[in-house]
Amino acid sequence: MGQTHFRHRDCFVQETLQEDIDLEAMLQKMARQLASMDEASLMALWDTYHSRVKAFEPTRTWEEACIIFGLIQTVRWKNQLFNNLWSEQKQAGEQTEQTAGQDMEQTENQDADLISNSERGKIIQFHPRGE
Repeated sequence: MGQTHFRHRDCFVQETLQEDIDLEAMLQKMARQLASMDEASLMALWDTYHSRVKAFEPTRTWEEACIIFGLIQTVRWKNQLFNNLWSEQKQAGEQTEQTAGQDMEQTENQDADLISNSERGKIIQFHPRGE
């Protein structure tokens, strides 16, 4: 095998691509670890980190508290989104079963309505525990 020689710029590009791959792998690992955590356990920390974030300090500790609070909120949001989409999918499936006996044109119109309704943006509000 011959040696491969890179110009300086090519080495930089290669290193940058490797850093991007490493960063993505790290984020995927973090996502798997967060997804494995129980939402109730994370929510037990919600009040603590909410208070820390509200009490702004220009410190690394405050920044880390913001990130932790954001991660807790992210897991909560993911679970709410999952439950919401699962419910919508289940309702759409039940509606499809009910209309199975109707003629094809009417069924296609209902499916189009379901798709257009699901494409609309939906805001899921976050509320502190206990509300």
